[in-house]
Amino acid sequence: MAVVEELRFKIVRTNSHDEVIARANNLLVARAAYETARRLYPHDRVDYRDGAHVIARSEPEIESVVRKK
Repeated sequence: MAVVEELRFKIVRTNSHDEVIARANNLLVARAAYETARRLYPHDRVDYRDGAHVIARSEPEIESVVRKK
């Protein structure tokens, strides 16, 4: 019988819905996945969660619009 590890840490991208983009059992691996997701998705909120507990949350960058006269 195979033992299934519980992947307690997850990285969740929120755009119009929640999308789990990574899961890990190791705290450091999950943190690296979170930092990478923040760089890949700067305009979306990204949560680093331990179950329902939010360890870290990124705020979306707001695109600035420059108008030329």
